[in-house]
Amino acid sequence: MVKGKIELLIKKKIENNFPNSYFFIENTSKKHKNHKQNIKGEETHFVITLKSHKFSKLTIIERQRYIINILGDEVINNVHSISFKLSLPKDKNINLLKE
Repeated sequence: MVKGKIELLIKKKIENNFPNSYFFIENTSKKHKNHKQNIKGEETHFVITLKSHKFSKLTIIERQRYIINILGDEVINNVHSISFKLSLPKDKNINLLKE
């Protein structure tokens, strides 16, 4: 599947701010295409899985705030939903591969 402008922007921001971290971006927009409240477009819903040492002293909420701040208005204001799976590299409960 061809990656769109927003997905490429998310990828760039993660690569720039989390070097040497493991991440996976899943565009789940097709699953929501027929929902009444959904905004139109091919890049409306994402799931971001990210493992980084930068999360070591942050709570789950602080991790989410941190990544939302990095993504910025440029991403946040142009999608309907972003879900996060944010963990430390040592955590075994987060699978980076698409299920």
